[in-house]
Amino acid sequence: MRKTIAVLLGLTLLASGWGLAGAVETRQAPQAGASGASGAVVKDTAAKPDLAADKKAREEAARKAQELARTRRTLMSPRPSFEFENMPVKDVLTYLGEVGKFSVVYDNALQEAGIDLSARSVTIRLSRMTYEAALNLILPKEVGYRIEPGYLLITTLEKSWLPLKTGTYSIQLAMAEIPNFTGAPRFEVANVLQQASQSGGGGGGGGLFATATAQPEETGRATPERIIEMIKKFVKNQNDRRIAPWDDEGGPATIQYLGGRLIVSQTDHGHKAIAKFLASIE
Repeated sequence: MRKTIAVLLGLTLLASGWGLAGAVETRQAPQAGASGASGAVVKDTAAKPDLAADKKAREEAARKAQELARTRRTLMSPRPSFEFENMPVKDVLTYLGEVGKFSVVYDNALQEAGIDLSARSVTIRLSRMTYEAALNLILPKEVGYRIEPGYLLITTLEKSWLPLKTGTYSIQLAMAEIPNFTGAPRFEVANVLQQASQSGGGGGGGGLFATATAQPEETGRATPERIIEMIKKFVKNQNDRRIAPWDDEGGPATIQYLGGRLIVSQTDHGHKAIAKFLASIE
């Protein structure tokens, strides 16, 4: 009897275990399904571009470009005559900024280089000169400037050249062979009139210049090396502090020839001078 009861009790416990396992499996199945659904949501979610931030950046870039153009126009415009006698350079710059309605900012590089514009004085009298032209006469030789959006940055001469801008220039026309014609026809007016009277005013005949010929004299072709040499000769820092010295002078500016073009790294004023020079020889 006891043996029969024990067997029945064991079967009952075994059946209970199977039920519990089924219940566990039943509860876990929905969790697996939920996990799969969650994964699908993450997969379908994509990061969208921040259109507002992009628009704000474009507007800020446009604003800076307008401010830069306005400041450049101001510095290139003429101003009334003025005269300073033994006045600190910094005070003169402050006066120019107030009259021209632009800010003057001083770079920390000046202090690091031991340049104190309050201790440098200038005596000068200028008439109907642009602000830029005045700056080139007022500033010490080791001091330069950069035109920035809405303000003028006073800095060391070396830093005023940076960052350089890279430009390309075609020199195909400059290298074209231009013959120098010699042996051009020459005649005297008296001889022409005499021949005309003898011919009775009729046309035809051998013509007045039948024996005259024009022969081109070979002058050679301008080489890229020669053009580069001429650019460095006429576009140089000694003529304008706003032009960066070339690399063979120890400066940062470079010029190279590649496939009919010159690749030049220079300041804005350096590029303007190069373009003007090339236009004069083409």
